[in-house]
Amino acid sequence: MQYKEFQQKRYKKIFLWTILSIFLLTLSAIFAISSGNGKLDFSIIPHLFLDSQKSMILYSIRLPRTIAAILGGALLGISGCAMQGVLRNPLASPYTIGIAQASAFGASFAIIALGVLEQNSGILQSVGIVGCAFISSMVCMILILYMGTKLSTMDSSSLVLAGVALGALFSSTTMMLQFFASDLNAAAAIFWTFGDLGKATWNNLTILSICFFLSILFLWKNHWKMDALSFGDEGAKARGVDVKALRITILIFATLSSAVVVAYFGIIGFVGLVAPHITRLVIGTSYGLLIPFSAIFGSILLITADVISKFILPPIIMPIGIVTSFMGVPLFLYLLIRKKSDT
Repeated sequence: MQYKEFQQKRYKKIFLWTILSIFLLTLSAIFAISSGNGKLDFSIIPHLFLDSQKSMILYSIRLPRTIAAILGGALLGISGCAMQGVLRNPLASPYTIGIAQASAFGASFAIIALGVLEQNSGILQSVGIVGCAFISSMVCMILILYMGTKLSTMDSSSLVLAGVALGALFSSTTMMLQFFASDLNAAAAIFWTFGDLGKATWNNLTILSICFFLSILFLWKNHWKMDALSFGDEGAKARGVDVKALRITILIFATLSSAVVVAYFGIIGFVGLVAPHITRLVIGTSYGLLIPFSAIFGSILLITADVISKFILPPIIMPIGIVTSFMGVPLFLYLLIRKKSDT
């Protein structure tokens, strides 16, 4: 009887948080679409369905930016959730294991060494920077997996340490590139690292959508294996999980999720770190729920940061990476204090 009551309370809690999170996501998206130049104008929303100048602003600027925040936050959320799960490290994120630093190196290499900004074609500029940033991220993950395979038994601590080492290497190499660059290219490379959702277009949103659905379907399909891994490597093996193969595949999909966001929009910190912690606090530790809710809370965090970025110094829109860092630090410290007080 007690177990039945416990399950009923659990299902009720999940249902309530599902409704609340969807409501918050919808509300934050409405605020994001309605905000611009430090002002809120909800009357602009009906113009989505009208042929007017305002509808052009919505379709070409605000709507792509808002959808980018939803998809980008969701991808960073599930990426951080997956990395924390397979590495069994609550501080694991695309930045802990060097993915963001590798992307920054790739973008800087494209801007400074390849000189993509000197190309007349805007398409070549975009493809060059995004392509190099994405390739660098995937190379970083391949190196981490190679080091983890060759130098150890593929345990979680060795992978995290390998990521930290590679992150430092990519950061120092990026600084060296920027040191020898011209003022214009150095400024462009540094500005790229700030993060900017204004780069969103319908074409790159299509790619983000495909990556999101592939990643979340794969991760959710393997959620029971990630639950088994919470019992330790030996406990997971006893439950029939190939721990080494699981870590490799999950980390590849997690890297894909974060790399595509960083490649298009620059470095956006703390979303992938904080969103899974919020989810654990309100939902629990089952990855069948952690994965989708991390996506939702990641979206809410990034949309909220986007709205705040428009009101700090209007009409200037602050880079989204700066806002997420300012939001993420106190929020993460609060979660740590809350977790410690609950234990």
